[in-house]
Amino acid sequence: MATAKAKYLIWFITLVVIMACVPSVGAPAVPTINPNAISTFIAQTANAAASSTSAALPSLTPSPTLTSTPRFTDTPEPSATSTVIFIFNSPTSVIPPTSTSATSDKPYACQVLSVTPANGTSMNSRTDFDGNWKVKNIGKKNWDKNNVDYVYLSGDKFHKVAGYDLGQTVNVGTTTELIVDMIAPKNSGTYTTNWTLRVGTNNFCTMSLTIVVR
Repeated sequence: MATAKAKYLIWFITLVVIMACVPSVGAPAVPTINPNAISTFIAQTANAAASSTSAALPSLTPSPTLTSTPRFTDTPEPSATSTVIFIFNSPTSVIPPTSTSATSDKPYACQVLSVTPANGTSMNSRTDFDGNWKVKNIGKKNWDKNNVDYVYLSGDKFHKVAGYDLGQTVNVGTTTELIVDMIAPKNSGTYTTNWTLRVGTNNFCTMSLTIVVR
């Protein structure tokens, strides 16, 4: 449509130029053309062509606004808390004493100082060995070798003899060693035997020994 109007405008301008060049003698009078009218017509034609061109172009659709979306959500990390760990080193004792004091108010009392082999010692089955306790007399009376014995009390039986006499009298405040002839059991496992010093029917000093048979 814009091209047709442009052709029409060119044609009209050409006609006006030709008419202006024709002599006026014997010819009918040509109406005077107002230059302002021609300018107005040209402007209107150009505006119409521009409007048509604008209408023919596709309308621009504004692009949607891009919103930045974070891929990861930052989660605040928990604050570090200092942890204080107390480590207590427990002393290792071979055998806890049977009395918390060096002396006792009882007539007969003892303190176990050590045991051999140490509790938890591992050995082969049927191993022949001696159980040995070192004890101290902390009571009020001496241990007379004619009255005091040490005998099997309870637990596993891996001794050869169930009781012994004291080899000598043990005075108050002195120590002695009590030896038992033993043999490791045939089957593997952990075994514990308990022995005691005895005067008459009174048991007054418990001694234990634990071994592990491979």
